[in-house]
Amino acid sequence: MKVNGMLKIVSSFPVIRAHPGRALGDMEADDSGSTPLKSRFLAAARAPIALAVIAAVLLRSTAMLGYRQAFWYGDTTAYVTDALRIVPNPWRPAGYSVFLRIFLPFHSSGLVVAAQHLLGLATGILIYALLRRWQVRPVLAVAAALPVLLDPRQLVIEHALLSETLFTCLVTWAVVVTLWRRRLTPPMAVAAGLLLAAATLTRSIGLPLVLLFLGLLLARRVALRTLLAAAATCLVPLGAYGLWFQAHNGVFALGSNDGMLLWSRTMSFADCSKIRPPADLLPLCPPEPHRAAATWPWNFLLDTKRPQEYLTDQNAWLYRRPGPPLSPENNSLARNFALRAIVAQPVDYALIILRDLTDTLVRRDPPVHADAAFLFPAVSAEVPPEQADLARTYGYSGAPRAVAPFATFLERYEYWIFLPGLMLLLAFVAPVAWMVRYKRRLPTPSLMPWLMAVALLVLAIATNQSSYRFALPAVPLACIALALSVTPAVRRGSAPAREAIHTDQVRSHA
Repeated sequence: MKVNGMLKIVSSFPVIRAHPGRALGDMEADDSGSTPLKSRFLAAARAPIALAVIAAVLLRSTAMLGYRQAFWYGDTTAYVTDALRIVPNPWRPAGYSVFLRIFLPFHSSGLVVAAQHLLGLATGILIYALLRRWQVRPVLAVAAALPVLLDPRQLVIEHALLSETLFTCLVTWAVVVTLWRRRLTPPMAVAAGLLLAAATLTRSIGLPLVLLFLGLLLARRVALRTLLAAAATCLVPLGAYGLWFQAHNGVFALGSNDGMLLWSRTMSFADCSKIRPPADLLPLCPPEPHRAAATWPWNFLLDTKRPQEYLTDQNAWLYRRPGPPLSPENNSLARNFALRAIVAQPVDYALIILRDLTDTLVRRDPPVHADAAFLFPAVSAEVPPEQADLARTYGYSGAPRAVAPFATFLERYEYWIFLPGLMLLLAFVAPVAWMVRYKRRLPTPSLMPWLMAVALLVLAIATNQSSYRFALPAVPLACIALALSVTPAVRRGSAPAREAIHTDQVRSHA
């Protein structure tokens, strides 16, 4: 990672100057070459975004020096296994495994980590570039990019063989492409559609974002050819993957885990005396029924058992049935039970979602309990002994170790510098609060990132479980939405800066 390359990108952004007597939206780029190159370089180096990028590069370099191998979590085993033999996995789409397969010939997890750190840097810079295009103040634009650039939990995820970094980048880039111009053109619609399709094939929670994206294009009344281009590039890759999945698993789908995840989610509140399931679904009832206390009917909210624990319990019903536990048949049974539970106990389901949303947005900082796994450890996560041969395909040799003083610095850094939970809550709530306060609708450019951020956060909790790892992809979108919603030029409906410049030039030559 080279700082000079990042500075060249930042310094290439045009300086936008407003002339006396012109409105804020009537701006032109100062492309004059009268300023000496050295002075321009020094000015760029002193810019807030340049300082943020330099700090981000140094942090990622420190992480790579402090932890020479990628972090290995539970899901890493499945991703690496699928990378060795690309087949559609019933539990998760194959997108991230295809990404890992690119690096397989090099047998280096460090190379994967370096690529993911570069993706994180690129995402932060693109957020800044998009917001400056929409005339967001430089300091606010930098602040919106800081969670991606400097949050230690973002760095930990980038340093692990997990799909979140790739998924976050693809979704954020799709939003950047869509909002780059006020009027979406067919080529840009194709690019955004492909990015969202790739995100969905990386994590299946991207599928609702595809539907939301197409719905927003309909609401904006884009040109028919633009809408068709976006729909085709979103749906054709997903349809092709569904056919591939059907050829291996007998079901046209992106995976066969949605029912399992939803069933495990309902285990937090399910009461079979209220659900009254048929005989074939009785084995799916909670092993320990939630019994209401006489003084408070929602004591299940105090249950600390995570949904994932129900899926990994070897005594669970799915391991007692004939055939593989994650079969399409078991997934169908799980989905049927989960939907019955939600219909029978809608209030309980809503309370569980609200509880976990509160836990995510108003959490204790620095994080504790399950989310503490996504911190830089004193000794990085070791590869399970039974996975040692598998790990060697990506260059793992023995137990990873923390290298001082780099690892020590990161362990201190993460307890002082982080995105507070209340700030994340502000990023989600502020755009709506502004809309209610001033009795205006949310500005169109901020609507798409805000809705996608909310969808990612709520659906991850509603269909799976609460984890800061699953909340991370929503953070950059929420920051983009907040910055756009409080910017006067965006609220007035002004075009992005370069479009305003082009319009002025056309008028001057008319």
